[in-house]
Amino acid sequence: MAVLFQRWLDTLPAGLRPRGVRYFAASAKQSAVLTNKRIFVLPTKQGWVFFVLLVLMLLGAMNYSNSMAFVLTFWLGSVSLVSLLYTYRNLVKLEIKLNGSEPCFAGGHAIFNLLLNNKQTRQRFDIGIQNAAGITSTSSVNSEDHAQISLAVPTSQRGRLQLGRVTLSSCYPLGLFRAWAYVDIEAETLVYPRPADNAPLPQTGQGSGERMETTEEGSDDFHGFRQYHAGDSPRHIYWKALAREQGLVTKQFQRHQSPEMWFDWADTRGTDIETRLSQLCRWLLDGDSQQQRFGLRLPGVVIAPAQGKEHLDQCLAQLALFGVGE
Repeated sequence: MAVLFQRWLDTLPAGLRPRGVRYFAASAKQSAVLTNKRIFVLPTKQGWVFFVLLVLMLLGAMNYSNSMAFVLTFWLGSVSLVSLLYTYRNLVKLEIKLNGSEPCFAGGHAIFNLLLNNKQTRQRFDIGIQNAAGITSTSSVNSEDHAQISLAVPTSQRGRLQLGRVTLSSCYPLGLFRAWAYVDIEAETLVYPRPADNAPLPQTGQGSGERMETTEEGSDDFHGFRQYHAGDSPRHIYWKALAREQGLVTKQFQRHQSPEMWFDWADTRGTDIETRLSQLCRWLLDGDSQQQRFGLRLPGVVIAPAQGKEHLDQCLAQLALFGVGE
């Protein structure tokens, strides 16, 4: 019943919704506090069955004038009303906030981390969070504490993925009632193209394939000596030569660099855009695993060669957003 009522509210235009039926908004910078006017409570399926049984028990007690049956019926009814209050109190004044998101590759699961903050002295039990796709996660929060809850959203295509509206709900303590509230989460992450299973690195993008050597002070590999120049670091002066009256001599070091690789859109092969992006994605991952310096060329986009996680993320982001409108 609660689910049907929830779906009916969602189908109403904003102007036709009952007054007070509004949705919370939360982001990484702002928390949403669940206030009492925006929390809905309705019996669950088990609750409706329970109330039907109470009515039958009441009719039986009236028919047979059994005082013990009256006591049991009214006691069970009182317990159900108390559980209604506890179900509502389990959500009211609870705060929810975005706590970051993790990108993924198409076909995987994008992770959205949400932070539940409980500033009250009572503990919150079995708080469920569900998105529009039906992905659900449950957590409890201790008194005056916070807890992180994550939603793993499955993906099928690259691009931007928004979390959107989620539903916070609770059936604590007896499962007779369900309290819920809507929260619009301003969360977005990227879905990278699915890497190709087998895509050897392009020969045209590897250059000569030989290691390049550059002379640089402060590197680890010793290269030789040269005459002292004004401004040379005292740490690199070969003092033993000065003690032998051979004059000031500076030690030189050399650094080895891997060749720069270019992953170019023109080097890909395929009948559609997604296949070619999958090849580029595989090249980026293989180049990063081999600790190579690599650059990326796409139609209208050129990223200079570099290496490291930030550089890889930047290149993968360009693949994820290739051809995607603002």
